[in-house]
Amino acid sequence: MAMQWDDLRFFLTVAHAASFSAAAKELGVNQSTVSRRLAALERRLGTLLVTRHATGHLLTPEGSDLAQAAEPIAAEIGAVLRQVEGRDAQLGGVLRVTCVEMMIDRFLAPHFARFCREHPGLALTLQTSMRPLDLMRSEADVAIRVSESPPPPLVGRRLCDFALAVYGATTWRTRAPDLSQPDRLDWIGWADDAVNARVILDAFPAARIAHEVDGLVALSAMVREGAGISVLPCYWADRDPGLARLSDAFVPRGIGIWVLMHPEVRHAARVRAFVDMMTKVLLANRAAFEGQCGRDSRQSG
Repeated sequence: MAMQWDDLRFFLTVAHAASFSAAAKELGVNQSTVSRRLAALERRLGTLLVTRHATGHLLTPEGSDLAQAAEPIAAEIGAVLRQVEGRDAQLGGVLRVTCVEMMIDRFLAPHFARFCREHPGLALTLQTSMRPLDLMRSEADVAIRVSESPPPPLVGRRLCDFALAVYGATTWRTRAPDLSQPDRLDWIGWADDAVNARVILDAFPAARIAHEVDGLVALSAMVREGAGISVLPCYWADRDPGLARLSDAFVPRGIGIWVLMHPEVRHAARVRAFVDMMTKVLLANRAAFEGQCGRDSRQSG
């Protein structure tokens, strides 16, 4: 019974992902490949590792035991990879970056494209899963994250505040709501009580959550169509002609934008080049992220 590192890598990705499709996206393969590789591993081990159900999958007791045993192996291999990659002085190879999809769509994509043009020998891999990808296991080289503080031992820099404000459809401009009475308004929140508490209820404790969604694009669309008001990131909503800002910008719990790396790859040429460029870009657009530009904000840098 021979087991390869690739077998463990596929299995651990499935174990951590919310679904087989999410695992396939992180691995850069199609879903059938993930299913086939996992089934082959189960045949070699002679046991079932994962059971599927309507909303995703669960590890069997044997799968949980294997995941627990494989984690230290993954960490050790990740450490070796980081040591090798950290000595890389060539601006080539693969650069793996994790960043939420909406920030790429509304802001960073042109800068990523420019970086690729300036470094044709480098292949950029973007990972947009909302799951916090583990830099410790070398799933990514660089993370651009919105956070209160990064987990140790990751290193990086907090570049700016991440401001939010209350927004409604542009029609609200002529009938601005009374935010001093939030319980009388229809709020659109997230399908996650912890997120609602952090981004809405901390600032407006009496807010009545009338509707919930589980994604920023859908949330913005509901606000744009007049289904209610909500709290949105300023850099995102100020660029949308269908949205009107209804409050001053605020920064919940001190969250900011961080560029993060593992200390053992921070000196790799490809990592240094990317982090240097993204740091300049984000700092040049600090006013937009901190909600200082209003509706007419534009990119720079």
